[in-house]
Amino acid sequence: MSMKQFYLDTNVFISRLKPDDPYHSHARTMVEGLEEGELLAETSVVTLLEVASVSGRLYDTKGGKRSERGRKVFILKALQRLARLRTRFINMAGDTQISVKDMEVNLPSIINEAISLSLRTTPRTLDLIHLAAARHAKRMNNNLGAFVTGENEFLSNKKELSGIMGMPILSPEEYVDVLGL
Repeated sequence: MSMKQFYLDTNVFISRLKPDDPYHSHARTMVEGLEEGELLAETSVVTLLEVASVSGRLYDTKGGKRSERGRKVFILKALQRLARLRTRFINMAGDTQISVKDMEVNLPSIINEAISLSLRTTPRTLDLIHLAAARHAKRMNNNLGAFVTGENEFLSNKKELSGIMGMPILSPEEYVDVLGL
């Protein structure tokens, strides 16, 4: 198993954008590794939405003159930076059927997987989608070595989640230390 390939949780990329974040320096090291091709990552397409949302809020909280155009440019630059990284965006194509009592519903595969995970663990909605995408990515790529996150809920339950995911759950600091970056 190669630890140089990992699942990138959105908050790691966001940590890179926030100098006051406790994982900022480790996230910067990881993003630089992705930019230079030393590391490979996989993440959910949901990461694009989360980066757009958080970037907009970050722009709105900064002081000084703010404009709608400036906000759009700030968000688009954050998305472009993410898109340029050596990262594959996971989107589980297709629908699968879920049956609950006498009801059958066709759902996107990633949502079905997230619902299945909700029966075993308790993260919030978008976090369940990340877990589902990471599990799918691990099934498709056995070299995926870790799920890297700054999410406290994941890190405080890493033993349970590592078992469910089939790979270790690591903070950016732990990941950088393991690789010796």
